[in-house]
Amino acid sequence: MILSELYSLLKTSLAAQFPDANERGIVSRRVAGHIAGVEPGDVMLRPDFRVEADKTAIDGIISRITHNEPIEYIFNSAQFLDLELCTNSNVLIPRPETEELAIMILDDLRSVNESRGGAGELSLLDIGTGSGCIPVYLSSKFPNCNYHACDISAQAIETARSNAGRYGCNINFINADILDWRNNAELDSLRLDVVVSNPPYVLESEKKLMQPNVLDYEPSGALFVDDCDPLIFYRAICDYANKHLNPGGRLYFEINERYGMETAVLMEEFGFEAVDIKNDLFGKDRFVFGRIK
Repeated sequence: MILSELYSLLKTSLAAQFPDANERGIVSRRVAGHIAGVEPGDVMLRPDFRVEADKTAIDGIISRITHNEPIEYIFNSAQFLDLELCTNSNVLIPRPETEELAIMILDDLRSVNESRGGAGELSLLDIGTGSGCIPVYLSSKFPNCNYHACDISAQAIETARSNAGRYGCNINFINADILDWRNNAELDSLRLDVVVSNPPYVLESEKKLMQPNVLDYEPSGALFVDDCDPLIFYRAICDYANKHLNPGGRLYFEINERYGMETAVLMEEFGFEAVDIKNDLFGKDRFVFGRIK
C-alpha cells in the first residue's frame, strides 16, 4: 500500500467518527503519518511512499479510533509545544491551555533569573505532574533551575520520568498525595521559588458535557473533583506553597473557568499578593497566579 491509498482508506473509514471534512483530513494525515513513520505533512507531499504495514494492523488502529480511543494513547505519543511526549492511559493528554501555562512560567523564570544577574539556581515544584509535560518542557528550555515534580500516581511518575530521560532533564520525582503533604518528608523539606499545578478541576456534574474519548479513557482521578468542594486541591496547594515558597516566590494555577475569582480570593487568604486572573486563548478564565509576601 502506498501513502495516498492509506490516507484515502482512513478518510473513508473515519467519516462517521469525524463528520467535519477538515478535522477528518487532519486526523487522517496524523494517523497515516504515524503508521508510515513520516511527518503528517509528508502524506500530501509523498503520495507514492510505500507503507510497510499490514492491513490487519491498520484495521486494528481504525477500530480503536472508531471506539473513541484517543490517538495519543494508541500511538503512546502526544505533542506538547515542540516536544513529543510519551502518553498512556495513566496520564492526561496535554492540552493547549497547559502549553500556555508553561510558556508563561518560562518567561517569568527567565525574567527572575535576569533580575538576579543569573546568580543562584531557582527551584520549582510541579504538583500533579502527570506526563511531566510542564517540568520537562521548562527544563529543556531553562536548565538553570532545580526541578521537582510530584504525583499521587506511581504509574504517572514512571511515565513522567521516561519523558524526562528522553530529553536529558534532571527532575526529582516524588510519589506523593498533596492532600497529605505534611506526612511526606521529602515534600515538606523543599524550599521553592515557584510552585505550579494543574490539579483536578472538572466537576463531577460536568461529566455529562464530556466526550467519550475523555470519559472512557483518560484517568478520572486526574480530571474530576467533587462538586461539594471544587477547590479542595487548590486549598491544599495554597497551604503548602505558603509554607514552602521563599519570600517573593510565585504560585501558578490552571483552573476551572467557573472559579477564577474564588481561586484568587483563596490565594489572598493564604498570604499571596499581586494575584491575577488570566484568560486562555479561548477567552476563558484559565490561570491564576500570585506572589507570596
